[in-house]
This record gives sequence, C-alpha cells and structure tokens, in this order.
Amino acid sequence: MNRKGRKKVFLSGFIILINIAFIGCNNTEPEEPKIELSKGAIAIENSGEYKIYNLKDNKYELVDTDYIITSYDEESGTFILNDKGEIKLNSLSKEYSVEVGEAIVSPKVSLKGKYLSYFVKDGYLDLKIKDIESNTYVDFNSDVIISGDLIDWINEDTLVYYGIDNNKNNGVFTYNIPEKKENLLFKLDIGYVEYLEVIEENLIIVQEKDNKERFLKVINNKGEIVETIDKIVEVSDVEVTKDGMYILGRIENNNYSLYKYGEGSMKRLVYDFPKLINLEKGLSKDKDGNIIFVGGDDKNTEKLYISVDGAISQLEASEGKYHFIDIN
Repeated sequence: MNRKGRKKVFLSGFIILINIAFIGCNNTEPEEPKIELSKGAIAIENSGEYKIYNLKDNKYELVDTDYIITSYDEESGTFILNDKGEIKLNSLSKEYSVEVGEAIVSPKVSLKGKYLSYFVKDGYLDLKIKDIESNTYVDFNSDVIISGDLIDWINEDTLVYYGIDNNKNNGVFTYNIPEKKENLLFKLDIGYVEYLEVIEENLIIVQEKDNKERFLKVINNKGEIVETIDKIVEVSDVEVTKDGMYILGRIENNNYSLYKYGEGSMKRLVYDFPKLINLEKGLSKDKDGNIIFVGGDDKNTEKLYISVDGAISQLEASEGKYHFIDIN
C-alpha cells in the first residue's frame, strides 16, 4: 500500500473514532442536579401529594424535585426520602433502599453524611448501622439494651443513646464506630430518660424521677451537666440558638406553649396567637436561628409561625399539612 492509500485508511479510521467518541458522549446520562435545602425547609402535603419548599426571605419557595425528603445533611447533600412508604437514601445522586420490605423506624444520617443508623421493627426494635459510601453494614458491639429509639448522632462517627448495660448501669452511652468502643457518658442517679436529642454538640435529655418530677438536662461531650431545668411537665421538642433554648411543651402551672429559657429564667412566648400549637409537628429554625412552629385557629387548618426576638408572626406558605425536614 502506498503512502496515499495508508493516509486514506488512517483518516477513515480517525473519523470513525471521532464518531464513536461523539456518540458515546451524547449517550452519557446528565448528572442529576444537586438538591440544596436550607434550614427551615418543609414538605407540604395536599391530597397525599408532597412538595418540598425552601425558606427564603420569610417566604417558602418550591424546590424542583419529586423526592419526598424527610432528613437532609447540609455538608454532604445526603438525604433520606420516603418513596411510597419505602425508606430510601440518596447520596452523591445514588439512590438505594435502606432495607427492602422491612419496617424502618427513626432513620438518621450522621454529620457529614458518613453513616446511617435506623431500627428495623419486627416485634422489637433492632438497631442497624450502615456505611453510606459503601452501603455496607457496620458492626455494633454493644452491651446496652437501648430504650426505644432514644438514639442520636453526637458527631460524624459516634452514636449516643439511653439504656441499661450488662452491669446494670442506667444511663446515656456513646459508641465510636471506627474505634468500636462503647462508653458510659452519663449515669442516672434515679429514674429514666424519656427524651434525647443532640443539638449544637450538646446532649439534651428529659429525665423523669420516681416521684414523677421531670428535669431537662444539658450534657456536654465530657458527660458534664451544663444546665438543669426543673418544673418540666412535658417536652415535645427543643431547639437551641445563640439567644437561648426553646422548648415546645408544658411547664408546671402553665399551658402547652412555646417557651424560651435563658439566663436561668423561663418565658412563655405564645398565649393566644396562634390559638393552638401543634405539638406533634415539633420545631424548626431558619438560617438566622429564628424558631418556626405549626399552629392555627383550629385543629383542621395548619399555619406556619415564626418567633423573631420574642415576637410571633405568620409565615407565607401554600396551604396544606406541614412537615418539617430535619436538617443536620
């Protein structure tokens, strides 16, 4: 073959390679746009259909997604979703079922989206932990019988939970996953824990003693009590901001309401506006730390309210049933 013939063959082959590469590029599926949610985000339900909304400038704006998101980690973008009753996880645009055909209770993503904890309900609650990146189970070598679903992530790789261990220690324990190490963080003197949540690196528990007295306690990561609040009757939810601690519930000699605790004193924030507060919906907060809650004039119509410097006002949002999205 002469040089001219070889050149024609080379050019033909080169053109074919270009075409194949071009076709391959065209067949590449476009990456799904990352969903970004901000503090205060909600799901609004109407006739069984859910839409996700972000809070911006005290108004709720529709997010372009069909996912029913229940929990979201801001740093990693990982989120938990409900797909027709099946609990799934979405991480780096990869979606998979947490457990196929199982009843999932209290799924929680650790900070930075590293691990997922949840309970499988089958007569009793069986704790499972997964490494999210590899979608593999993580060993949980615990000597503690955990009470209900009283468990949370205290940081990116350590769980905190309430229960009783093999030595009859009644208290709050931690479990570090990389070290496979369990420690007693805080031992109860008497009674039991009925509420547990990690907020701003501190642990908040409600302890009920044998005489039915309830105390809200703030515990740091060394197991030291930072604050104790007495005269607690019931706690539905708690939020902490730079201005203080907000408690949704009931205090002795008072009604169910939203309270603010700071500098050793408790202040009731809601009296007759709104007339009712929905305790089951809990609390949320916006990026500035302003507290958001659900209430209304009657039990059938829900409205969203925000507390700014102790003043209550209504937020603008589409009508429906409101569900706060847990934001890490």
